[in-house]
Amino acid sequence: MSEDEFDQLVDEATHAVNNLIPDRFLDRLGGNARRGLLISINDALTAILRDVIEPDDEA
Repeated sequence: MSEDEFDQLVDEATHAVNNLIPDRFLDRLGGNARRGLLISINDALTAILRDVIEPDDEA
């Protein structure tokens, strides 16, 4: 998997997790807090997925 493919996987996973959070909770967040949440989700998923999938694996 190329680095670009890995980044795309992480982005898609981040949005999938974000979509699981009910809007009633997200609506309470301001713009900066919501962006911060997305960044935190992205960072966590990057670490988890990097342990499972090496970006340069050709699987």
